[in-house]
Amino acid sequence: MILNGTSSSDVRVVVTAHDEEGISIFQSDRTQQPFMPFGPGGSSFSTFDTRSSLPINNQDEPQDLQNMMPRPEPAGVTFCIANMAPQHSSPMHRTLSLDYCAVLSGEIVLELDGGEEKTIKAGEVVVQQGVNHVWHNRTDEVCKIVFVMVGAETVKLANGQELGNILNGK
Repeated sequence: MILNGTSSSDVRVVVTAHDEEGISIFQSDRTQQPFMPFGPGGSSFSTFDTRSSLPINNQDEPQDLQNMMPRPEPAGVTFCIANMAPQHSSPMHRTLSLDYCAVLSGEIVLELDGGEEKTIKAGEVVVQQGVNHVWHNRTDEVCKIVFVMVGAETVKLANGQELGNILNGK
């Protein structure tokens, strides 16, 4: 959908910083178009900021992240939005991160690899700790989810097995 020449899933990003004297300033004010790696009928992502390590250096200038899948560095953090297309599912996947997720609009079904499912609606949140999962949008509306992804250690089971990044169950 186009509104005033801008896609309805474009996001305005305002970035603050400091000038040479330490006065607060607006560093940038831009509109970011979503990245659609699965084509126009699939999900899209808007990655607004990613930092490679914590604590963050607030003097670093944010990077241009227009065409990036949201994944944090092992000791970093990523801030993004995912737009899940209607009647669309993500592949089964696990990331090495702690993900704070908040559904902004619509609803989404979170399925775990053991088969359990929960429906998460607008205004509800998920704290996801490196689990293998699928997102299902079983509605006829786009589901918009904001994520803050924090790099995490590999999950280690009692038997010593490590659970790393996976996509499509591999």
